[in-house]
Amino acid sequence: MFLGFCFSYPLFLLITPQRNIKVNFFHFNLGLSIIVGSFGLLIDVFANFFKTKEFDLFYGLNGGYFLLILLFSIITWYYWEKNYPIKLIVLISLSGLCLLIYSFYNLNFSSLFELIYIITSIVGILTLSSVMFSMILGHWYLNIPNLPIRLIKNSVMFLNYLLFSRLFFNIVIIIFSKVDSSLHGQISFFNYLQSFEGIMLWVGILFGIVGAVIINILTIQTINLQSIQSATGLLYVNLVMILIGEMVFKYFMIQNNIFL
Repeated sequence: MFLGFCFSYPLFLLITPQRNIKVNFFHFNLGLSIIVGSFGLLIDVFANFFKTKEFDLFYGLNGGYFLLILLFSIITWYYWEKNYPIKLIVLISLSGLCLLIYSFYNLNFSSLFELIYIITSIVGILTLSSVMFSMILGHWYLNIPNLPIRLIKNSVMFLNYLLFSRLFFNIVIIIFSKVDSSLHGQISFFNYLQSFEGIMLWVGILFGIVGAVIINILTIQTINLQSIQSATGLLYVNLVMILIGEMVFKYFMIQNNIFL
């Protein structure tokens, strides 16, 4: 989750052209990506250490992650007083996401659902990054007067597209896919949600998707009233809800190989 945030978050800088917002905004957001990514990399390294009793910073694809995070750091330092090369930042972010996909998912695409699972997980990571970006952007309006309202409106609207995309893919998965239950064998996803094993998934669905969609629609209406402070408060609530949902979904993905 940490590395996914690190490499997806900078993509949202495309929403805020540098001519419309002070460069400090880019300093902060790139720094946030670097810190979160470094923390995630350290967690992975120490988890491997406790498992193998060997301290190896570059085992697996960690060397690639380290290099990309280092590139983010160099760009932030070198362009501190200049305009950031957004295209290069986007290229590094996409490279990191490709590494994550290669590392965590089976890419044989033997069924359509495997592709849908990957898309759903990526949309989930993008959704978490999007709500965080929108919330921080809302704070910038409180500190810097006369920012164009279209910036935060575009950011929240994109979050809305991501939420509805995830809702659509999750409905497809629930209706058409099957899961391996330790109690009932292979059953439909819909029946799994009605079983004791699937109870916790409802927390992710109700908080991370349904509730998040409702809160985001209210946020859009609040922005239309030009009440940015209230909209930022709603984005705080949405961040917590989406984070809860994402943690539940990632737990089921890691523990039970169930994607939602």
